[in-house]
Amino acid sequence: MSSHPNSGGPRKRVRTSARTWCGTLAAFALYDPTAVSAQTPADATRISGGTPAGFDALLTPQEAVVDVYIGGRAIGQTRVRYAAGKITFLDIDTVLGRIPDLIDPAAVRAALAAPDLDTNADLICAPEADAGTCGVLKPAVAGVIFDEARFRVDLFIDARQLAVRTAAQREYLPTPDARLSLVDQLGGTIAGSGGDADYTIQNRAILGYRNGRLRGELSYSSRYGLIADTLVAEVDKPGLRYAAGAMWAPGIGLTGRRKFVGVGMQSQIDTRLDRTSIAGTPLVVALALRSRVDILRDGRLLTSRIYDAGNQALDTSGLPDGAYEVILHVQEAGGASRDERRFFTKNAAIAAVGEPIVFAYAGLLANDRYGSLIAVSRKPFYEAGVARRLTPHLALDATMMGTDRRALVEVGGYWLTTAAQIRAAAVASVRGQLGVLFQTYSSGTAALSYALDLRRVWSAGDRPLIPVGEQRGYDVVTIDRAAQLSAGSFTQANATLGYTLRPGQIGISGFYRSDSRAARSYGIGPTAYFPLIERAGMQVMLRGDMTLSNRGTSAFLGLSFQRLRGTSSLTASLGGRSTSGSSIGSGAALVGDIGGSWQKTGVLGGNLALSGGLEREVAGSLARGHADLRAKSATIYADVAQPITGSNGATQYGLSFQTTAALTGKTVVFQGLERSDSAILVSVDREPDGAPLGAPFEVLVDNTTRGIVRAGRSLSVPVASYRSYAVRLRSVGDALMRVDGVARQVSVYPGTVARVRWSAQRVVAMFGRIVWADGTPVANAAVHASDAIGNTDDNGYFQIEAGSRSVLKVQAVDGRQCRLQVTATPSTESYAALGTLRCGHRRPGPEMADPTP
Repeated sequence: MSSHPNSGGPRKRVRTSARTWCGTLAAFALYDPTAVSAQTPADATRISGGTPAGFDALLTPQEAVVDVYIGGRAIGQTRVRYAAGKITFLDIDTVLGRIPDLIDPAAVRAALAAPDLDTNADLICAPEADAGTCGVLKPAVAGVIFDEARFRVDLFIDARQLAVRTAAQREYLPTPDARLSLVDQLGGTIAGSGGDADYTIQNRAILGYRNGRLRGELSYSSRYGLIADTLVAEVDKPGLRYAAGAMWAPGIGLTGRRKFVGVGMQSQIDTRLDRTSIAGTPLVVALALRSRVDILRDGRLLTSRIYDAGNQALDTSGLPDGAYEVILHVQEAGGASRDERRFFTKNAAIAAVGEPIVFAYAGLLANDRYGSLIAVSRKPFYEAGVARRLTPHLALDATMMGTDRRALVEVGGYWLTTAAQIRAAAVASVRGQLGVLFQTYSSGTAALSYALDLRRVWSAGDRPLIPVGEQRGYDVVTIDRAAQLSAGSFTQANATLGYTLRPGQIGISGFYRSDSRAARSYGIGPTAYFPLIERAGMQVMLRGDMTLSNRGTSAFLGLSFQRLRGTSSLTASLGGRSTSGSSIGSGAALVGDIGGSWQKTGVLGGNLALSGGLEREVAGSLARGHADLRAKSATIYADVAQPITGSNGATQYGLSFQTTAALTGKTVVFQGLERSDSAILVSVDREPDGAPLGAPFEVLVDNTTRGIVRAGRSLSVPVASYRSYAVRLRSVGDALMRVDGVARQVSVYPGTVARVRWSAQRVVAMFGRIVWADGTPVANAAVHASDAIGNTDDNGYFQIEAGSRSVLKVQAVDGRQCRLQVTATPSTESYAALGTLRCGHRRPGPEMADPTP
């Protein structure tokens, strides 16, 4: 018995039904009740078997077209030959071509091309079977389950024969098509006490064009004049970033960064579309069937997605940073479920698994000099390094840096566990200088938290590992040298330890620094706070702290009070403080403060916050005030403190401002609420019969409301760089507006100001009736405007939303057509009554009928 080569579903069902009926008839034909009753006991133990007459064809090999599945997903059809629990693929190469992610196709072909492959019919799931006990095969290489009744073959491939299917492909962010644009962040600060005042103006500008940019960071201060901190050109290529100009080399843990003028190259994943996924440890799970995989941490669901069968790398882009264990809950399509426990880490400072970091820089050392924009020395400098994540727990790195006379190498690594993250590194120079670094900190998932940082450098002659720059001929800015950790031999330690209680928290912190250029400094002390009363909007807390340092001792114990109500708050504290040997003197006193704050939205398009209070400390009393205005175009901060009692009666003050200008073409927009290296400029153009001036439209970026743009104006939306955004508009005014609601895809790099324009049309809701020249209604006709569609009813009445000056195209069901020129003005009921419009019909050919009310 054979089937047609192209037999489909209906044929299969018919043939299966016929075989079932044949088997039933054969059973009835062989059954003889009289023979059973006449058997002797000895005869009853002898059961003879054989093929009934006419059924020999059921045991001979048969050919059929079957559906092929893998992991519960259909991949096509193929011809097979089967008989007596064995199956043979007649076109195995076609089947193999449809199996994704094969590592060794030859091995899989050898396993599936066997002439007598076991059908494993005993694993076919019956309706009453338990999930997980059927329908799954675990072969050494490959195997099948053949359901003869359904003409279905399920393929099963050992997980070791399948490559890992990544959650995202190695694709890169499209290059922005925006024109030359500028993002400029400008800020300034003036501060002083009495008649002394210092000021600084800072400017951070990025001039961007497509995937390149010029980046400059300048400052002008009363102490140092005009200084260029960075002045560099950058270009992003897939996987790499190239730079040239005055910039900073990243440095190492024991030297800090170095400023130089030259060129550089480094790895970058900023332009990768899957950068958030590859930043974490890969979570790979082997799935026999299409399954839903939930990722849980501490019992909380973090993400959930459905994946096809195979070795799947899960999407971890939504998982938080840190090192912790997760539970992978796998729910198969057949109903079976299981849990797998995995260790996961995500740290942007550490190389991702399979994504090594390389960098190289070379040039001349530079520094800050009084009155000089860029002070370049004649001392060459180079730095190169590589970092690689070997396992989810272990990451190693190596860096080489030096000058014409000095060279050093640092080798280090990270060890990541759920309890702690550890960093250890050692550095050695050709001049015999040595240094070690050890850092450890908790993962932040337990009540106990800690952090420890130890550094030690041994340097003969107290020479720096890498010089700050050539110091002959000019003075190096002292604040820059102070920032370098390796000015010579030194020992430094910082540590914190905290424990969160059910109510409150206790902790202790300390530091230690010793070098030949400054006096030894240290400090250690505990802190604690315990809530006593917590009610709606009110909190009373017991607080205490103590500090023992090289400058003296200080201890405080007291109560603090906070009351929140709407947009205002009231705070107060009262306690006792004791000091000894400090710069503020020795003694004990009752100290405290009382203050309040108030906020208001809608001030200059932003938020205004005011606060003030009175403070009483051991050194004296003072009154303080603070104002914070985050306006639409700029942010302004102001602080003032006036001593009331004490030795220093001079008024202290500080004033600063910040704003960001986004410039493209002839359009400049200022923003103060948010600051970013890139922006999207949204505008709605005014056209004849278009949106009236000032008509509001809601701007949505990735379906999140980011502001209101009004017709004839522009809205600047600051956004993070190296992202792709979907931008669309939605009319929110009272007037009916028609605007293209399709999202526009925009990609931005640093310095990109992407401009997106829309045109909007004001539409009017029109109501009327259309009749033929003889007065009969134009029934059930289609009514078209340039951007709207409507229909007439049986009596010719219709309603449509179109421009106030529109041409209505009428198409009757019998083929007659006409065009109606209408001018509509909304009434107080918000719609225009057109009355009766008379339509002179036409066959194809231009004709315009005048409306007749």
